Amino acid sequence: MADDGQAAIRWNGQVDFSLMNFDYREYEDGRLLDRESGGIPGAVFDLAGAVGRWDVGGHFSWHAGEVLYDGQTTTGSPIRTHTQENILDTSVRIERRFDSVVSPGLALYGGFGYRYWGREIRPTYTSSGQAVDGLFEMYRWKYFFFGGKTAVYRTGRSRWSLDARLLRPYRPTLEVDQLGPYDTVMLDLGARTGWRLAVPWEYRVSARTHWVFEPYAEAWDIGRSSDKPLTQNGMQVDSKTIHEPRSTTRNLGLAVGLRRFF
Repeated sequence: MADDGQAAIRWNGQVDFSLMNFDYREYEDGRLLDRESGGIPGAVFDLAGAVGRWDVGGHFSWHAGEVLYDGQTTTGSPIRTHTQENILDTSVRIERRFDSVVSPGLALYGGFGYRYWGREIRPTYTSSGQAVDGLFEMYRWKYFFFGGKTAVYRTGRSRWSLDARLLRPYRPTLEVDQLGPYDTVMLDLGARTGWRLAVPWEYRVSARTHWVFEPYAEAWDIGRSSDKPLTQNGMQVDSKTIHEPRSTTRNLGLAVGLRRFF
């Protein structure tokens, strides 16, 4: 006979294809400096285990693709080129469900994650034919998040839910490479609170297999860094400095996949 004091862990895994409309903008003194936008495909993986009303899960996503860059040089000459984006995001979470007749599907959760964004701006030319070098940047930060979700509409086999969370980066950094004769630079960025909102629809094919269709929107805001001197072989050779402007990222996306219980 099974011991009633020991609850079995119920596992589920999910694999999604994702298409994200990426929109990144940089500002200086309220003025738009440049914008990167375009569709980026990706893949999403999720694994979770449940015991009673508690869930513990892990999440990983990867989006990669080329988008349009519309900006300007340091002297103000307008340029257009393309940027190769690589965005990896991984996190772990713990969730407590409060499902009841009054609040169907209600759950609160929190966790922490790590985000990497590699941004390679392609070389190009100004309208007058002047060559503009490319640039490679690596953004990295840990972050904390807290959110909640609940069912908003249910039928026999399907359910619409609302999932909202706040995102708080912790000590975001930027590594800038390909600066011509200058050394690679590491900048400390300003942390701002972001958010994510999703409206997932889940359809139960069988007791163990569910289709998932999830439209979502997310926002990351990063504050301006302080100025940092440019160096050659570790030595400052002139008065030139570099900083990262304030930036916003607004992504709209759709993830479609399969959840399997086992």
